[in-house]
Amino acid sequence: MNPAAPFLMSLWSLREDCGFRSVPGDPGAGVVSTPWGDIRLEPGTPAVGRALERMTYGPVSLDNVLPGFTEGTGPAEERTHYDALDAALEKLQHLVVRTLALADGTHCLTVVPIARRARFKPGRPDADAVHRLSRFVTLWAGPEGWVMESPLAAHRVVLHTPQAGWLVSCYARPTTVREVSRLLGLPVAETALAVGYLEAAGMLVPGTPSDGGADAFSFAEDHDAALAHWSPRELLVHQRSRPGAHDEPVGESGPFADADADADADSERVGRVGGAAIALPVPDRAGAGEREPGLSEVLAARRSERLDDGRPLSLDQLGELLHRSAAERPTGGRPYPSLGSRYPLELYLTVTGVGDLKRGVYHYDPNGHLLSPLDTAPELVDGLLHEAAANAGLSQEPSVLISMTARFRRTAGSYRGTAYSALLKEVGALQQTLYLVATAMGLGPCALAFGDTETAARAFGLDWRAEPGVGEFVVSAFADPAAGTITA
Repeated sequence: MNPAAPFLMSLWSLREDCGFRSVPGDPGAGVVSTPWGDIRLEPGTPAVGRALERMTYGPVSLDNVLPGFTEGTGPAEERTHYDALDAALEKLQHLVVRTLALADGTHCLTVVPIARRARFKPGRPDADAVHRLSRFVTLWAGPEGWVMESPLAAHRVVLHTPQAGWLVSCYARPTTVREVSRLLGLPVAETALAVGYLEAAGMLVPGTPSDGGADAFSFAEDHDAALAHWSPRELLVHQRSRPGAHDEPVGESGPFADADADADADSERVGRVGGAAIALPVPDRAGAGEREPGLSEVLAARRSERLDDGRPLSLDQLGELLHRSAAERPTGGRPYPSLGSRYPLELYLTVTGVGDLKRGVYHYDPNGHLLSPLDTAPELVDGLLHEAAANAGLSQEPSVLISMTARFRRTAGSYRGTAYSALLKEVGALQQTLYLVATAMGLGPCALAFGDTETAARAFGLDWRAEPGVGEFVVSAFADPAAGTITA
């Protein structure tokens, strides 16, 4: 997209992870290997095989194989070859990469299919057609230029040149092809071709005039009830943490993270320890089945208890709650599930004062069932507890705030694409375990919707990029012990 060389060529190629091989003795037939399995093409014409083979080497003008193919201006007597190639490309739409390039071969933008549902049929919008960037589009710096993606799109777009980026930036607000052409000094036809590619890829959305006046336009995605409650970030996380809608790796990626590296990171994890570790009481479970409600009763009684008159937990109660909910079991693992048994969650307790525990922050060691006091500034302790009270809707501080952080490397080092999604599911599993144990013990539990990232990182002495906060949970004792008792 350069005024000195305005002519844009349409180039074709296959995805880099695809290949083509012809079938010996069967002219025109071939097999395309893809990430989703092989595709066999029925016998057509030799031109199809030549075109697909050349497309495996990188972007190529198919006019070099069949003159006039791009614009459909080839000779009528060659129609059989054109139709055969059209049919093959139609069948392979989810594998065909389209590139716009200048006459000197400079690539401007490339549209890459990333899902099996990908279909790409670009048009040339009118000069006065209005478009806008989809509100779900994200841009990030890739090795070949800016990369545009949307969780709603089955393609990604690579912007190879600054001019391509300028064109996209024009659509931060609704505008016409003609206006973009004027701003960039490009012919309208060239601009329309590029806009047609971006629209067909799902990056630009077309507008229609609305009742708000001559310059008011309506965009379908803004009125789609299915999208109304999705933020761009949440929808992208959802789409990228499950396979099917993209081509990024998802699932187990190899051996688990090195144990020595994990140990080294553990030694640097928490803030400065403010005293000797405290051994928590281990509950005596002998005969517990006779004096505790059954699982069905606990499940039926489980609810969030926001206790404005809550009382501190005793050290025995705190020890029992943590031991039954999160302690390492003698046979390995913990009471809640974890992807690959990696257990990336760490627990930090902020307490108002429990028995022998002074007000402050403690890190829980699930292997030794120990609490290590941290040297946390009093104002940070106050901040954590005040925020927890506000988030729980309490007028006073909760007895105990359990903050959950995630050693992200433990999961992400072994699983691709699913790591963060799995962390959130693990938080839910741990919170439910805490709920059930607290309910069985007659305590008042309540999970919180969120916590402050910056305050928690400072209070616990963490680098939030390596160990971010992912969950919060408060628990207090009932002022009247009988209030928490489950009755069948």
